[in-house]
Amino acid sequence: MSSFPPNSATGAAASPKLGAALEVLGYLTLIAAATLCYLMGWLSCEGAEVLTALLLISLIGLAWKRFDGGRHPCFFFLCTLTLFQAGQLLAYCAGGTSDIFHVTLMTWYQFGLPRNVAALALLSLALSAICIYAPCRWNYRSFAPPRSGSFRRFLPYLYVLFWLSVPVQLFKNYRYYEYAKEHGGYLVLFLDHGGMAASIPIAVRAISLISLPAFVGIFVLEGRKKFLRVATVIYFLITAPVLLTGSRGAIFSLVLSLWYVAKVKSGKPARLYALGLVGIGLILVAAWIGSLRIENDKSRPFAAPSQFLATQGASFNVTEVAIAYRRHFAPYIPSYLASELQSAFVAPDQANYRVGKHFNDDVAMFLNPTDFLLGRGTGSAYLAEAYLVGGLWGIVLVSGLLGALLHGMQAHSRNPLTLFLVAMILPDVLWMPRGGLLDWVSASLRVGISVLLLLLGWYFYRALARIGCVLWRDYSAVDHRVPTLGI
Repeated sequence: MSSFPPNSATGAAASPKLGAALEVLGYLTLIAAATLCYLMGWLSCEGAEVLTALLLISLIGLAWKRFDGGRHPCFFFLCTLTLFQAGQLLAYCAGGTSDIFHVTLMTWYQFGLPRNVAALALLSLALSAICIYAPCRWNYRSFAPPRSGSFRRFLPYLYVLFWLSVPVQLFKNYRYYEYAKEHGGYLVLFLDHGGMAASIPIAVRAISLISLPAFVGIFVLEGRKKFLRVATVIYFLITAPVLLTGSRGAIFSLVLSLWYVAKVKSGKPARLYALGLVGIGLILVAAWIGSLRIENDKSRPFAAPSQFLATQGASFNVTEVAIAYRRHFAPYIPSYLASELQSAFVAPDQANYRVGKHFNDDVAMFLNPTDFLLGRGTGSAYLAEAYLVGGLWGIVLVSGLLGALLHGMQAHSRNPLTLFLVAMILPDVLWMPRGGLLDWVSASLRVGISVLLLLLGWYFYRALARIGCVLWRDYSAVDHRVPTLGI
């Protein structure tokens, strides 16, 4: 008997795999050819810049198309990777004057890098993007929006936590803003974070371990748009004082994470014009907040966006410095990674700098000791640390594992509970192009503590609800009429 149906099914299943293999093979072939041309002197430095920028933009476009309108963490990660590591490339292609082969980050004077360092930096960026995209593309399967089902019983409890935490969280954020304003502004986050935290009672600080998970839980489970919009507006209103201090990374990466959750819940791709409007809005707001850091609250929100791409892409300088001076930083890589495992629980303290503890501190101290001790910094980059670990092979391995992590996040977004965990962890993963290699692991441990607190609170909430029901029923059952004796 003929077995055409099974063969047809097998062919249909193999077709996406074949398309994925051809895409990845095509990109790797392009990278190999460009590398050979660069080594032979047929491709100029400027040509390599343009080619790398085009490769990243095309990958973002492919991720949008292949992942059903960007419904995959990989799409958002490629966007942050392009912004933070290739922002200067995009500025150059758009006619800017940025020169990626000169380190300008924090330095009082620009200094050039050897041609081979620039080539390795561009090659590292391109290879990382491909190795992240490949496992996500190879294993991608679309799925229907998750159904809240029995998880909706948690909504009343989450709303109680959220509304009780709103005034406390607003007080904490406003006090932090006041402290920063009185002690030098944005730089106090790095010079005196411990003092700023100590200005608030520990019980109040602990509320942040509850308010954010409660809000994210509501965002995942709530299907009524009116209630969801109100909760979202209230949450971002109480975070406004944090934005006024000049800190924006955590909140903006949370916005991207919530956007991913919204697309998973809707099951529909985002419209391109909506994507463009949101992107432009985020750039304008980010530029305005960035201007608060350096102009003593005299911001120029419409002048800064012209330099936004080049400024955000300054993290590429960190990758270049790590490649050029690998021997200087590589001996401390075990200490760097160990410190990152504590980053979610230990506040930064540049005033008490110690060599070999934090990679971003060592880079900033290497580039400009004076400005570093005044509170300025460079940030880190997973690309730089991966290169310190194992050179190009380290970047390939780390990027492949990162792609597998992003695929795992997408695959486990079918269930409301795991989608909640993904939404909590994803902001720190999206920040990796400007953050440490293992910062997200430390953040995941903090998320675990938050989930544990939520579970303990849930059992306490259920106990109170049961006690209330029993007391209410007993009270209702009491007959207050005076009994008659029947005589």
